[in-house]
Amino acid sequence: MLDKSTKPEAHKPMLFALCFFHALVLGRRKFGFQGFSRQYPFNNGDLTVCAAVLHNYLEGNPTVPFDDIRYNFGEIMYGGHITDEFDRRITNTYLQVLVEPKLLDSASDHVLAPGYKALRDGSFDDYKKYIEDALPAESPVLFGLHPNSQISLLQTQAADLFNQIIILSGGGGGGVGGVSKSKEQVAGDTVTYIQDRLPEQFVMLDIKAKIGAVTPYIVCGLQELERMNSVLAEMSRALAELALGLAGSLNISDVMDALISDLSLNCVPNLWLKLCGQVGPTGSYNRKNLSSWFLDLLLRVKQLKLWSDQALVLPKSIWIAGLFNPMGYVTACMQVTARAKSLPLDSMTVHTEVTQYEYETVPGQPEEGTYVHGLFVEGARWDKQANCLADSFPKELHPTLPVMFVKGVTRAELVTEGVYQCPVYTTTIRGPTFTFPAPLRTDRPAWVWVLAAVCLLCQPDQ
Repeated sequence: MLDKSTKPEAHKPMLFALCFFHALVLGRRKFGFQGFSRQYPFNNGDLTVCAAVLHNYLEGNPTVPFDDIRYNFGEIMYGGHITDEFDRRITNTYLQVLVEPKLLDSASDHVLAPGYKALRDGSFDDYKKYIEDALPAESPVLFGLHPNSQISLLQTQAADLFNQIIILSGGGGGGVGGVSKSKEQVAGDTVTYIQDRLPEQFVMLDIKAKIGAVTPYIVCGLQELERMNSVLAEMSRALAELALGLAGSLNISDVMDALISDLSLNCVPNLWLKLCGQVGPTGSYNRKNLSSWFLDLLLRVKQLKLWSDQALVLPKSIWIAGLFNPMGYVTACMQVTARAKSLPLDSMTVHTEVTQYEYETVPGQPEEGTYVHGLFVEGARWDKQANCLADSFPKELHPTLPVMFVKGVTRAELVTEGVYQCPVYTTTIRGPTFTFPAPLRTDRPAWVWVLAAVCLLCQPDQ
């Protein structure tokens, strides 16, 4: 294929860039959700077909049709596998920076990777030797990711390994003086611990009696309270039933046995996750253990109590990560603006601005829009002094974001210059946990953050 074209001055470097792109999308998958939100079956057939397409386009056109070639590669060939729009954005961005006119200019500063230019001429053996001798060592930087991505990859692999070891070993618990506990004893201790701290359900009749005019925010708050009541009721019922079973007052059913296994392994029972909206068609979206998840639940109850005690009047800032349905709150914000300006809701979109406030210094809710806090940045950090995105500090995987201002704007009003459309996810399991895009200010090209897979998270794994 390398020597097939009658236009080698364009064909060879573009074929080389295509092969490099193929290597990137295959290698990027190992970084898990930071690589791609979902798993895609890219294969050598994609590369072969794209190479044939490249040859035909170069032979059939007097000039190089870069836009057509990139569209065929990114939207049809490789893009045919991709179901997530932000993953498609990654592959299209690779093509945008790799397959461009500068690639054919020997005097340009175009590189495929830091310190690695495309070889523009030579035989097959020359290309093979160039790859073997000059290709940089594989690292996250080669893919456009931050070096911290390697730490996240290793942590995930280690966590998966130890989880499998615990499951295969039966999840036996430790004890004082080297005496191990059975899983029933561990589960019993966990039942007691949670029951002693489980909050009471909210009295919805009393809360509704204090409410005046019903606004979109109040509807959102009532939905959150009702779902929290459902979660607390099921937890209370299941734990009380299991306590009777462990005491011998009830027969242990299959459901109770599964609950014992989950509690002994410090895992969140699937039904509890389902009630929280943390289970979907692809499985569980929660990566926290039961201890961390329960502490998070208590904080959610605390916020809802504060909110309900003041007749669902918004507090000075909402901990958006503590909502079961954060997109419902953002939609309520857009509804309020749409009603105030007599605009259709489907013409609205989300505008965000990161403020200088921390939660303690927020003066109160703004007249238009809303303040939210509790988000984390993955793949980058927020530079308060420069008021824009910046590279992460080493070993700081999930730096916090200051309080963010959110408001609804029409699509015509949305600022697109000097911003990166940053996806917000509820957990590190991207894709199905997508909530909304948050435009963030940047002083660098947006493609830098696209390839670095920068996003905002409501909840890191720990």
